[in-house]
Amino acid sequence: MQPTAVEGAGGRDRLQQPGGDGVAGRDPRRPRAVGQPSAASRAGQRGKPDPGAAGPAPAAARVRAEAEVMADGSRSEYLEARALGDALKISPRGVRMRAEKEGWPTETRTGVGGKTKVYPLATLPEDVRAALARHRALQAASNAPKTPAEAAGRVTARGLKIAETVDAASAQRERERGQAAAAALTGKARERMEAKTELLARLTAFAAARGVGKCAAMDEFCDAYNSGAMEVPHYVRHHTGADLHPQTLRRWARAIKQAGTAALAGAYGNRRGSGFIESRPELLDFIKGVIAEKPTISAKLLHDAIDARMPQHLPKKRTLERFLLRWKAENPALFMAISNPDAWKNRHMPAFGSYSDGIVRVNQLWMADSTPADVMLKDGRHSLIGVIDVATRRFKLHVSKTSSADAVCQLTRRTIIAWGVAEAIKMDNGRDYASERVGALLTGLGIEARFSTPFSPWEKPHIERAFRTFSHGLLTLLPGYIGHDVAEAQAIRAREAFSDRLFKKNEVVDMNLTAAELQAFADRWCEQVYMHEPHSGEGMDGLTPALKLAQQRDVVRMVQDVRALDVLMGAGQVVKVQKKGVRLDKLTYIAEDLGALVGEQVLVRRDEGDIGRIVVYHRDAFLCIAECPEVTGVSMKEIAIEGRRQATAEMQRLKREMKALGKKAKTAELAEDILRRKAEQNASLTPFPAPNVAYMTPAIEAASEAADALARYDSGAPTQEEELAKLADVIELVRDEQRADDSAEQRFATALATLLKPEAERNDLERMRLKTYQSSAEFTSRWELLTEFGAEMFGLSADFNALLPTDAPFNKQGAF
Repeated sequence: MQPTAVEGAGGRDRLQQPGGDGVAGRDPRRPRAVGQPSAASRAGQRGKPDPGAAGPAPAAARVRAEAEVMADGSRSEYLEARALGDALKISPRGVRMRAEKEGWPTETRTGVGGKTKVYPLATLPEDVRAALARHRALQAASNAPKTPAEAAGRVTARGLKIAETVDAASAQRERERGQAAAAALTGKARERMEAKTELLARLTAFAAARGVGKCAAMDEFCDAYNSGAMEVPHYVRHHTGADLHPQTLRRWARAIKQAGTAALAGAYGNRRGSGFIESRPELLDFIKGVIAEKPTISAKLLHDAIDARMPQHLPKKRTLERFLLRWKAENPALFMAISNPDAWKNRHMPAFGSYSDGIVRVNQLWMADSTPADVMLKDGRHSLIGVIDVATRRFKLHVSKTSSADAVCQLTRRTIIAWGVAEAIKMDNGRDYASERVGALLTGLGIEARFSTPFSPWEKPHIERAFRTFSHGLLTLLPGYIGHDVAEAQAIRAREAFSDRLFKKNEVVDMNLTAAELQAFADRWCEQVYMHEPHSGEGMDGLTPALKLAQQRDVVRMVQDVRALDVLMGAGQVVKVQKKGVRLDKLTYIAEDLGALVGEQVLVRRDEGDIGRIVVYHRDAFLCIAECPEVTGVSMKEIAIEGRRQATAEMQRLKREMKALGKKAKTAELAEDILRRKAEQNASLTPFPAPNVAYMTPAIEAASEAADALARYDSGAPTQEEELAKLADVIELVRDEQRADDSAEQRFATALATLLKPEAERNDLERMRLKTYQSSAEFTSRWELLTEFGAEMFGLSADFNALLPTDAPFNKQGAF
């Protein structure tokens, strides 16, 4: 019987006589089902070798051959057309054509790829089976190592293949890291990278347009770039130079392939940290310490300080200057935090989150704060106290001379009457807000007081922002606006020429605003402007405060009895009831209900409208109203006015007494008396004559002759007595001027009289006094009144109206 080729477990064919025990390495008692792949075949499909195999199986044997147990116990192998084609060295189509021509027996098997036609090995022609056996033998021989050296070579080859795979993965990771680094590049490094990638992109487009490869187009591309025929952005030539070589382009492309586009940025800054100062830690720490304490120190002073402390590490002055500039440029936030902490908070401090989270109800939270006004009023600069409702962004302002507890209470009263009672107020931690009076008012109203951390304006962002909006808006257009800071104030003053700031003819001096006018302006701005401005903050969604308020349906707590609110605003004080009543500020207050509380402590509050009455509380409950009969009906305002009047009168009296004593002391002659006294004390001290000798030079001799000639020439000059008489006349004239200058009206009339004189008739004293007086505010304000109403307003003759300009308002009224 013809032997049959059977697939072995090791992937190499064995010759099996029909009726044999089966394939080596396999239990013949466990037949494989028809169509089930062998172990080697399954391992080949998974891409893994059979662990029991002696070597790799041929591909044809793994996927194209099957064997099944026949009824007599023998095995029959089935092969596909492709496996037979490999052995016969023809195509699978050629195998099928021969099989159809010669009528080979076939069977159809169903597998993973569908139905496949297979050929039983036992029924194949003899030449076909012989060719198949020879082919399998050659494959087995080629797969087995012939010598130990060849086996070692195969191991080395596999190692190189693995290393190549690892290197490719490593290169890919390097390129990915380079791409990530490229995204983080800034400054000149990014400009260098972008300039080179720009040229590489232009090279690709150039080659495509020429219809050639990039390598073939490099020479022509570089010639066009170097000759200027190619237009590129300025920064490209700045960073890549005016001369470009093909090798440079190849190097850039290779760098991108190996390390990504970040490699084109260049390896600059490798010497960072190796400078004279950076390489000396002790010197570097000293410089940083000085900057921390004196951030505005100049390089010269710092150089002197280093010379004094550590001369052995003294750098050159220019080196120190460059270091300071570089350190400040590299550490802008740190330098600002040292030199200007407030500016650092505004620009660099993180502002994550929101202080309006959870605020959804009207009057759930107010924020209150104070700030100096940016307007100079008639009676000086005032403060602005503001409060804002966080939920609706309603805003209210109060103008006060200073930010005091009384001013805070006044604003709270106005706001409660207009908006209702708040649930809580976030306030500054200053003593005006943390005062006992403000605390008592809020406690009496059931309002929770919350205080911000010291020097933490970001905890009250809404009121801070509202202040900024007000101070940078219409306020800048008001007369008397002085600027938000020193720099802006200097810029405002610089808008006028120096001469204009001293005196403007025929112009009124701007007297600015009053506190009441600024308060009226602030109220109108809050109600008519800010209330209708869209807000983009959290919870507002572009709504105006008015629309936000209209959408609310929350219950608002209103104080029905405003008088009760006034009582709560009164300053509270705990006192002991005495036998004669309650003693407060040297006044005694009495009431019938106090008789049973002698010796006990009570809480009293003043009545702001009547100093003669106080409200008395006992054990947190209202007790009575006590009165002081001597001052009942007199308000605190009247008391304050009278107190100021009396203080002013007393001070004027004391000044008059001091002035009289000054005249009596004759202070004008005091200097002369001191000189005379010193001369008397030193008269008895006669110094011994020092040895001397006559000293004469030709120049001295000539000068002596000239002095004698001058003396002879001046022999007819006035005597000393005549000169003293003229000087006495001048002194008397000055005294006459001083006596005529007793009042502002007289000074103004004197100036007008001088103006009426022709220029040639005015003496030097009159010119000097007129020039000085014309630059004063007193003259300017009275001159404006003169142009409006004429000289008769000052009780002067109509002759002075001739001084008025033709376009003066008085002349336009047709007075002449």
